[in-house]
Amino acid sequence: MEAGVFKHPYFLGIGGIGMSALAWHYLQRGCVVSGYDRSRSPLTARLEQAGASIHYEEDPGRVPAGTDVVIYTPAVPESHAEWGVIRKLGVPVFKRAEILGAICQGYKTLAVAGTHGKTTVSSMLAYLLQQSIGCNAILGGISLNLGGNYHYDASSPFMVTEADEYDRSFWQLHPWFAAVTAWDPDHLDVYGTVGNMRDAYRRFMRQCRHFIAHGSLLEDLRVSGRLEGAGPLPEADYFYGLETAGFGGELPPGEFRPLAEAAAVRVVDGAYRFHYQGPRGKIEDLELRCPGRHNVENAVAAVSLALEAGMDCSQVKALLPGFKGVARRLEKRAENGKCSYYDDYAHHPAEIEASLKALREFYPDACLRVAFQPHLYTRTRDLAGGFARALSCADEVFLVDIYPARELPIPGVDTRMIGDKIGAVPVSYGSRDQVLDWIGRCLAGNRGEPWVLVTMGAGDIDRIVPAAAGMIGKGGMP
Repeated sequence: MEAGVFKHPYFLGIGGIGMSALAWHYLQRGCVVSGYDRSRSPLTARLEQAGASIHYEEDPGRVPAGTDVVIYTPAVPESHAEWGVIRKLGVPVFKRAEILGAICQGYKTLAVAGTHGKTTVSSMLAYLLQQSIGCNAILGGISLNLGGNYHYDASSPFMVTEADEYDRSFWQLHPWFAAVTAWDPDHLDVYGTVGNMRDAYRRFMRQCRHFIAHGSLLEDLRVSGRLEGAGPLPEADYFYGLETAGFGGELPPGEFRPLAEAAAVRVVDGAYRFHYQGPRGKIEDLELRCPGRHNVENAVAAVSLALEAGMDCSQVKALLPGFKGVARRLEKRAENGKCSYYDDYAHHPAEIEASLKALREFYPDACLRVAFQPHLYTRTRDLAGGFARALSCADEVFLVDIYPARELPIPGVDTRMIGDKIGAVPVSYGSRDQVLDWIGRCLAGNRGEPWVLVTMGAGDIDRIVPAAAGMIGKGGMP
């Protein structure tokens, strides 16, 4: 399949972060783009301003007669009213992942896979390349540097993208170079078991011409390679992570040392400083202004891929301090002198724990209050204990009703599955909009001590962010 042969694509679920990036790809090439989404958003507004025709009600009569391909997201159910007329059109129908795979065939693809960190690593990599040797990018988040989730460069052979494990989507990609950040348990509604999920990752790794992996995967890969029926062991070009024995140091015999690492990591004037060492070079005193040591690890992965693509070390050192981050990835939205407010997309226990630890490091004396909206009934059911342990890092928690996305409710599964396990931390419960009342009570009860507020989740909790930012800092950060 050649994605470029289509001139009139129709998108079912055009407002999704991944779908909208594909819509931008076709708009950039002068195609007639149209689609459906269930609600308006800043993403759909920008697409409409660029010429896309979008409607927000299920209406078979709005599917254009000239449509030559339909691209859909698995979040659109079989019961959607437009499927009937789409099938009568007799045009090709593809999942988003299939189209992404077809597009990437025309590029030297740099892909980032993993249960967390993909969007930050790919956005950081796209920024570094775009500012130096050039790249194209289809991202799973809004890059604050690029101003969107898509970047086009007709002269560049490189494509930066995410390799999403949901529904085995990443099997559609055959990257030139990839990074695998983590394979913690997730999407067990699709895979059933952790073993099945990791088997899917092994297949993806074998499809990569080259890949690097986080050092935490080393032993798991060794074990999985001995499993009956697991297939040949994928061999990483090298592993990466934080320092193991100091910059340029040596490990005791028999211990594992990642071949790309950050060392001498410290906080200086509200930013991380660290040294980088990898197969393609050594860079001293790199600066990163994103909270969280997990973001230092993300930077090691992004820098490694950038150097593999042809950037030089001096370019990396000059550019990395300018990385602004990704919207909703521990994004600072407001402050008022006593309270700093962040919004975060974290929806997996490991992500939540990493974000909260990051804020503890940057604000060691502050009271940490978290409003978290779980995403999916199945994920809440399967990972309730992990969510509780991660949220126990906070001083106070507000649990927002579960965001169902593509799922129907599961009897007995609600936010109390998490809250009952949290322990000594005070927990409140309520709807998304009731979070604002809770923030108001926190503001009213504050006696001048410093505190940090975080809204977290992959559902629709972001709808209240502007109002929350206004409550904290009179309109939020400029």
